[in-house]
Amino acid sequence: MPYARLSTAERERALHELAHHLSVGRLTPAEFEELTTRATAAASPAELAGLLADLPGQAPRPSTEPPARPLAPVAVLAAIVILGAIGASVLSGNWLWLLLIPGIPAVILGARTIFAHRPV
Repeated sequence: MPYARLSTAERERALHELAHHLSVGRLTPAEFEELTTRATAAASPAELAGLLADLPGQAPRPSTEPPARPLAPVAVLAAIVILGAIGASVLSGNWLWLLLIPGIPAVILGARTIFAHRPV
């Protein structure tokens, strides 16, 4: 369909490919600027295909996976246990609360091991 209108996604794919070719050295910055200007102004898929015709293959697709979370739930739980044990120890004046710091992870890891080897 040479007269079909381009979607935003098609333009973005072409711009992503051009950026990839710039990053691997197939395009100079001046060529990249000219081609991106022409890709942005393109009205049909045929115009885009003409821009990419002399470039080899396709660029790898950008990842659609969400970015990794900065803190795993285990790290948050560890921080809560440590702060809670220190706070309880200071407030009560009893050092035995500090035994929760190694105790809680041992219980959690032990429970995970038990449930991981349990037949379903």
